[in-house]
Amino acid sequence: MSNRPRLTSRDLWADHERRCLDLLRRALAVLAQDGAGEGETELNRSLYRAIVRVSHATAAAGSPPPVVVPEGRNPPAPSDRERAAREFKVPDFYWAYIDDLVANPDEAARQFVVECKRLTSASKDWNYSEEYVSSGIARFIDRGHGYGMGVTSGAMVGYLQKIAVDRALAEINAYAGGRSIPPLAVSTRSGDERAELDHHLTRSYAESPFHLKHLWMRVAGASDDRTAGS
Repeated sequence: MSNRPRLTSRDLWADHERRCLDLLRRALAVLAQDGAGEGETELNRSLYRAIVRVSHATAAAGSPPPVVVPEGRNPPAPSDRERAAREFKVPDFYWAYIDDLVANPDEAARQFVVECKRLTSASKDWNYSEEYVSSGIARFIDRGHGYGMGVTSGAMVGYLQKIAVDRALAEINAYAGGRSIPPLAVSTRSGDERAELDHHLTRSYAESPFHLKHLWMRVAGASDDRTAGS
């Protein structure tokens, strides 16, 4: 009989999270060096290619990584007896596992979900802080999207363009506070080029509390005036 820990155990999920975040960090570093275009779709496509490249290098070194899925629909939750609204929603990326030792095989699927948004200057009809919160963070809280349902953690990527980290953090936290969402807190930072932030969310469904890790990286592709209004 195998003594391997179950995927649903805290340590094994933490290992999966660590591997996914490692791939994501390395891919974002590639993205920052190579340039990626300006729009969110272009950036996500470039990030996908970078994830594949670093995954290939990891596999070649003898440590096969989990396989990333871009723009895959949320799979059904074990509690979904009929198709739920969240099954039509499409996270930007996720890395999936099947736990062959879980007691209930209907609960075997686990996904580490990543949503990506631009952090850039606002226009007349669009504001990055509203987009980041309402179409990003909220998707890990609201049942209608239900990103990361059934697991304890996920991540968001912030593509830094034109604005400083401090300004982005202040404006996002101000908008989040208006929706009764807790503030983000910086955990590590390298000037205005990159930052990692921690975020702990309360949800009305499992699992809660939920740890949302934010990875912000300055990317090329747009004229950069990060000091303006910072």
